[in-house]
Amino acid sequence: MNRIFVNQVGFLPNASKKAVLNFPCESFSVLDTDNHVVLQGRPVHFGGDDISDEDVFVADFSQLTKPGKYIIEAEKNKSATFEISQNVFDKLTHDVCKCFYYLRCGHGLEQKYAGKYFHSPCHLTKATVYGEDVEPVDVSGGWHDAGDYGRYSTAGAVAVAHLLYSVRLFENFINLKIDIPEENCDKGILPSILSEVKVELDFLMKMQRKDGSVWHKVTTFNHAPFIMPEEDKEELFLFSVSSLATADIAAVFALAYTVYKNFDIAYADLLLEKSLKAYEWLENNPEPLLFKNAEGSNTGEYPEPEDYSNRFWAACALYEATGNKNYYEAALGLKDKIVKYDENATDKGYQGNVFTCFGWADVAGLGSLSLILKDENSDLENFVRDCFGGEADRLLNNARQNGFGLCMTKEDFIWGSNMELLKYMMVLCVADTINHKAEYENVITSGLDYLLGCNSMNVSYVTGNGENAFKNPHLRPTAVDNIDEPWPGLVSGGPNVGLQDELAMSIPKDTAPMKCFLDKVECYSLNEITIYWNSALAFVIASFYNGNS
Repeated sequence: MNRIFVNQVGFLPNASKKAVLNFPCESFSVLDTDNHVVLQGRPVHFGGDDISDEDVFVADFSQLTKPGKYIIEAEKNKSATFEISQNVFDKLTHDVCKCFYYLRCGHGLEQKYAGKYFHSPCHLTKATVYGEDVEPVDVSGGWHDAGDYGRYSTAGAVAVAHLLYSVRLFENFINLKIDIPEENCDKGILPSILSEVKVELDFLMKMQRKDGSVWHKVTTFNHAPFIMPEEDKEELFLFSVSSLATADIAAVFALAYTVYKNFDIAYADLLLEKSLKAYEWLENNPEPLLFKNAEGSNTGEYPEPEDYSNRFWAACALYEATGNKNYYEAALGLKDKIVKYDENATDKGYQGNVFTCFGWADVAGLGSLSLILKDENSDLENFVRDCFGGEADRLLNNARQNGFGLCMTKEDFIWGSNMELLKYMMVLCVADTINHKAEYENVITSGLDYLLGCNSMNVSYVTGNGENAFKNPHLRPTAVDNIDEPWPGLVSGGPNVGLQDELAMSIPKDTAPMKCFLDKVECYSLNEITIYWNSALAFVIASFYNGNS
């Protein structure tokens, strides 16, 4: 089928702009809403593309800068509608961040703020500490992690970190309004985005034991069926402490201190106190304490093979927060352990440089951000800056190898491939703050184009944003709330050559990576959502955000 693929949300006026065609033609036209031709051009033949299995033709219309709504037409084929505007990403930014409110656990969603998606409070019972004869613990609050109702310390810490580093790096992001109860209350001391992040921080504080260690997760023993959250009445369990969770919480509380001290010093001091307590536990327990699910439990495990990157992040974040050189020396030692492990590892969960990784399992890149924000020209800071430059060069080279300008390879189309792309886009955003290059911006734009519709599925992977946005996330509340449209702003996991769920297995094994996708609720390996996919997109669009909403 002849198709014209384009970013269905749109473009900033001065950004690079392109559509991808999968058929040959002599020319293309850009038409406005009155069907007037405003620009014509000749597509450039890229050739065969192995990630999409398309013969790609690229239509560049970057010279069009006039605000308005448009379509691309070629050989009687038409694209989806898109917009050119200085505020083109305002709704997207709002929607992506408002999803954290919709994912709140315990609080319930008020109709005033959630509209038709309101529901009653959920998961308010105390949690049993699995395998220990102690009193149950109140760990209510926070955000549901993904398509299920679990809450996980490492995943939550990383999602919070993405949002808080966004605030630190991109100053306009702090002005975002997302219409939540806290921004309309009498106190009004916190900006909207920090009010929402505080919901998760407050929960993560409850996950910390008196000795400073942190429980890895709180879930029911097995995943709930597809029911609304308030209908999930099964017993909650706190599963064992891990050095992974403890290090991530030490790191994210120190990071949060650097942000909240400008708005609520008492709260910031509490965060730093708990960060120091977690780090003290790590020092007293130097051997890795990893995590495995209890036998018979099937909720998210979030396993990691080592905890060096987690401890590195904690040391870097506390060094940035306190200036204590002991943390810097610890980070130096951990850097050497990470390098040694990375050289010998055979089961890497990432492509590229580990010191630029921003995922839940590989967090050394988050420690690198704290060093960059410290900005003192130290040897370690210069090392991680060089890592970002080298990784950015690798990603630029990837983008030159395919017709969509994506900084991905075939190997990146795994479970959560959209997160792989977003992590790479985050790297380019950081590299651009270190050393601005127009090519960085162009490849970031191509990544947004892909996520918002310029892909061979012709689908926007963000609900409610784009003419052909996906509509059936693997997410319990939106699947059973009897409302046709899901919450706007959810990021899909995206194409995955692994095809690990039963319905996904109906896709032929030889399908091109970019086409290994189905918009079906049942497809958890293709179409689930998570807080740290939304937070990664928030980070990327924060770099574009101009503060108008």
